[in-house]
Amino acid sequence: MIDNFKNFKMPRYEQVRWHIQTLLTESKWDENTPLPSEQEFADKYQVSVGTVRKAVEKLVEEGVLIKQQGRGTFLKRPDFNSSLLRFFKFRDKESGYVTPTGIIKKISVIDAIDDINQKLDIDEHEALIYIERVRIVEDKVLLSEKIWLPKNCYEAFANLAPEDFENLLYPFYYTKCGQFVSSAVETLFFITNHIDPYLGNTKQESLVKVCRIAKNLEGDSIEYRESYGLAGKFSYEVNII
Repeated sequence: MIDNFKNFKMPRYEQVRWHIQTLLTESKWDENTPLPSEQEFADKYQVSVGTVRKAVEKLVEEGVLIKQQGRGTFLKRPDFNSSLLRFFKFRDKESGYVTPTGIIKKISVIDAIDDINQKLDIDEHEALIYIERVRIVEDKVLLSEKIWLPKNCYEAFANLAPEDFENLLYPFYYTKCGQFVSSAVETLFFITNHIDPYLGNTKQESLVKVCRIAKNLEGDSIEYRESYGLAGKFSYEVNII
């Protein structure tokens, strides 16, 4: 199998890395199922265990895989809730930090939108799935989200009602449509003169707008999201070590 790459000037471990990543993508690999052992991969691709180990370590460095002591190597799902809490700190009545609950308010199939289709890098005529979602703590809306998805990647969503969705969207994307979010790029803005019907803010109140483009293992954009929250709740945290 690796011999298919003999005409390419690519290190052997990179060839193995590519094959493993292709396997994860095409097999819709379950993140709770360990990958084959390094010896099994070595036998499969007819390379040394050291070559496989280097390929696996590269995928770990890239955030695709995670090694768990005594359990094996697994497909890694990024913790996007941690990303959310990097921008906003939400407390409950006991003053403990909490992750808001997600509730779908609206879902529909819509025609293409030039700007959104460009962000998703899809055909200008391709239809979209549009979702409005709120994040709440103790029955209070703290974040309002607008989400656009390429319809051809999420055909199963076209017939769903808001109550059919689970609290966490990214695991639901995977189980329902086989779309695994492996990475994302986020951009943050402070905006004014924007009224969000779910936040109940006034034009005088500043909002924080976080734009996210989420991608799959192949690097394709499979979600564009805009999250809005009151600037008074904004808090940025980063650890430098």
